[in-house]
Amino acid sequence: MKLLYSIKEAFAGFSRARFSFFISVFAISFLLFLIGIFGMITLNVDHLIDVLHARVDIQVFISNIYDDTQIARLGSTLSALPEVESVEFISKDAAAREFQKEFGEELFSILEDNPLPSSFIVKLREKYRTETEVARVAQTVKNIPGVDDIEYQTGALSLLTRFSGIARFVNAILLVIVISGSVFVITNTIRLIIIAKQDIINTMRLVGATNSYISRPYLIEGIIQGLLGGLIASCLCWILIKGFNWRWPGVIFINMDYLYILIGGGLVIGWLSSLFAIRRYL
Repeated sequence: MKLLYSIKEAFAGFSRARFSFFISVFAISFLLFLIGIFGMITLNVDHLIDVLHARVDIQVFISNIYDDTQIARLGSTLSALPEVESVEFISKDAAAREFQKEFGEELFSILEDNPLPSSFIVKLREKYRTETEVARVAQTVKNIPGVDDIEYQTGALSLLTRFSGIARFVNAILLVIVISGSVFVITNTIRLIIIAKQDIINTMRLVGATNSYISRPYLIEGIIQGLLGGLIASCLCWILIKGFNWRWPGVIFINMDYLYILIGGGLVIGWLSSLFAIRRYL
């Protein structure tokens, strides 16, 4: 019965400060929607970084003067490196077929010999797939006898890593803004409700009502505001995700459980904000 009374009083309180309630829910949902967007950007950038990490390979071009025995020995040397996970051999003929597939056969029609060198594709172990480690291993490989040249691409990985750091910094700032803004609007709404019910609160205290009994409706009010804000923000993010995936399939990679985090975040913010308001104004 006490809980039912508290819930009824919570909804009655909203009717006394209807405008503040809607402003509060709108502000919370907007702020959570912003952090939801930047959170999705960060998660997708991290996913792309993981994908690029898995594809960071070093292509090792073999000297043309090496015969099959020397090439096999070079492959064994590369495989023995502690940073190397696997080594794949690409023959001159295989390289030529791949080149013709990409650019056509016109070039080879005017050449007597295949100018493309044999090569190894060196895949590194996971913990060495960073920009710094790839460059270090590449330098080591380049100094091995029989290696004519090397090639690796870490430009995109470097750019995304820097962008991920910026996105995390923005998320941290947004989180502070979301929490501060939500605490402000919920606290202000509950303050107005408490002021409107001050006479009733004083009467309840005179007849022996406990502080927990009096404060429970306001605690529920804060939780409802935060929960509604989280629900609206998660729905907007869901619409955004569906829209992007419909227009550009596969652009957004995200677990839908992320939306439940927004809802839970709104609930927690509402609960903490109402506790703050109760201790300050009740």
